[in-house]
Amino acid sequence: MEKSKCPYCDSEFDSNEELSKHIDRIHGDSGLLEGDSRKL
Repeated sequence: MEKSKCPYCDSEFDSNEELSKHIDRIHGDSGLLEGDSRKL
């Protein structure tokens, strides 16, 4: 299975869920991967 790569720092994760948690925690940009454009 292909790893999910963070668009901000190129860290790799085993699942989109782990990637999403990483973005929320490290980059503070929640909702981006889920298609939520309200923050744009």
